[in-house]
Amino acid sequence: PPPQPFSKSRPSLALASRSPVESDTRHLKMGYGLMLGYPVFLMSLNVLDLLMNSSFEYDEFEEVDQEIVVILFVLLQTFVQIFAFITMFLMLSNTYLFQVGIIGPLITNFKLTFAIHPIYMAMTCLLGVYRAGQQLSGLRARELWDSEVYIAASLIHKLTAVIYYYNNMNTVMKLGDASLYSKSAWVQLFSQGNAVSGTTRNPLQNGAGAS
Repeated sequence: PPPQPFSKSRPSLALASRSPVESDTRHLKMGYGLMLGYPVFLMSLNVLDLLMNSSFEYDEFEEVDQEIVVILFVLLQTFVQIFAFITMFLMLSNTYLFQVGIIGPLITNFKLTFAIHPIYMAMTCLLGVYRAGQQLSGLRARELWDSEVYIAASLIHKLTAVIYYYNNMNTVMKLGDASLYSKSAWVQLFSQGNAVSGTTRNPLQNGAGAS
């Protein structure tokens, strides 16, 4: 059966003062721009986070102040993940639904994105603070792996990181659907209400897919 609108209530189309063609062109150009800028930046942050995950727990810096390096490592990785979340939010905020204030369908279809970012960030902070505390107390990086608690915490953190990286790439692919930035596609969907239409396509369900 054809996809049904997200709600029986129809959204206000007060923003339709521009011509449909002009509005669609503006949103489509914005969508294409997102696919060139934000995703590249987000993937760069993911690669940087991956490099930090593969080095911070193993490298030792004998020639520099150990206390400063340990603290900087924790702060740096946290900031990288904060910027990654901001970038993802900016990508979502440029969709047509967000522009007209219909946030519910976006949250529903990208719920994993909104969940995994704070979870992974919290786990990174907790693991980083624990590691920093142990190293500041005089423990060397390789000696951390003598602790079964640290091994378990690090393993859970790395498994969560895999989900985090996959979700970021999957979300970027979903947001590549140009219809998410098209006014006419959503106006057609909501204006038809519950009427059966073989031509109406829900961009989130059929094009972008649900999380």
